[in-house]
Amino acid sequence: MKKHFLKFMGVLIMLLLVFGLSGCGPAEEENAVPPDENTVIIEDYKYQPSEITIQSGETVTWINRDSVRHTATGDSFDTGLLGKEEASSITFEEAGTFDYICTPHPYMEGSVIVE
Repeated sequence: MKKHFLKFMGVLIMLLLVFGLSGCGPAEEENAVPPDENTVIIEDYKYQPSEITIQSGETVTWINRDSVRHTATGDSFDTGLLGKEEASSITFEEAGTFDYICTPHPYMEGSVIVE
C-alpha cells in the first residue's frame, strides 16, 4: 500500500510541476526592442504593417519576431539578416515609395511611403 501511495504522490507532484509551470509563458527577452509608431514587425512570414507612411527624415525600424532570419531589402536599403528579436533601422531622407522584400523569402513584400 505504501508503495502505491509513493508512486501516486510522485505522479501527482510531476503533474503539478508540469501544469503549474505551463502557465508561465516565456519571459520577455531583455534585449527585445519595443515597437513604436514607425515600426514594422516581421512575424508569421509577413511585414506588419506591409505598408507604412512616414515623413522625410524619419526612421523605420524592422523587428523580427519569427524564429527564422529575415531581411527588409529594397533598391536603396537593406537591413541585413535579422535573427529573432533583432532589429534594424533605416532613415529615409527623400520622398517616394520604397518597395522591399525579404531576400530569403521574396514572397514577403512591403512598402515605405515617404512624404
